[in-house]
Amino acid sequence: MRVINFDVEHGSSHIIRTPNDQIVIIDAGSTESFSPAIYLKDTWGITNIRWFTLTHHDADHLTDINNVAEHLRVQTLHSPEIEIDELNLVYDEFSTPLEVFLEYKKNFTIPAPPMSDPNYDWGGVQFATFGNKINDFENPNINDLSVVTFASYMGWNVIFPGDLETPGWSKLLEVDEFRDRLGKVDIFIASHHGRESGFCEDVFTYCTPQIVILSDKSNSESTYAENYRNATKGLNVTNSSGVVNKRYVLTTRSDGAISLYIDPQGRCFINTSL
Repeated sequence: MRVINFDVEHGSSHIIRTPNDQIVIIDAGSTESFSPAIYLKDTWGITNIRWFTLTHHDADHLTDINNVAEHLRVQTLHSPEIEIDELNLVYDEFSTPLEVFLEYKKNFTIPAPPMSDPNYDWGGVQFATFGNKINDFENPNINDLSVVTFASYMGWNVIFPGDLETPGWSKLLEVDEFRDRLGKVDIFIASHHGRESGFCEDVFTYCTPQIVILSDKSNSESTYAENYRNATKGLNVTNSSGVVNKRYVLTTRSDGAISLYIDPQGRCFINTSL
């Protein structure tokens, strides 16, 4: 299984390539000079996407949606279960990327089983997804409705929590299966770009990851990097010069794109280059 955490500054874009070449994309962030969708098409020669999860509807998770729609053929789309009138409760106005996404979503009219359904063939990767409902909160925040994805392969477990904030974490921690999966996490993609609002101390009473990855742009947006470091065990990482060091927290701001590869023997390799 290969995972790429693209450097899209204050955005979110992750690619999972399963051992049987199924492509999963989580979020559709980009920068003015880099499109993950076009990278997939031009560098990997990939246009068929088995699954696209949008964790939530903020613009920084959707800036590449035009390129996704134009260059990629997505088979299944998964996004938070929220209606248009409910989106109007959490946004004063819709961003342009959100408007594009809502139009794009109209192409997906047939409900699909969840990623965890055993009828899917993910080449040995196991997926599970969780999410809160807008009615779970008296004053809902779109971040707390983020779809959370767990990906497991050969004993390694990765979590992609979107922009979940403390109230959203706390609600999901009420779910037994969520806590059980959280306790097995090795690679933790930090919620909400490593900001204070995404750091929930209770999470780390269940979870002691080996490494944390932040998708961020500036120091001000990752104020809790040290807190994450104190909660991790550390893992060897190879930098772009081929030097191996034990690392606890990786950031796209400092390290660029971050590539993770778990081989069929269960060995994990992390590189700060594509």
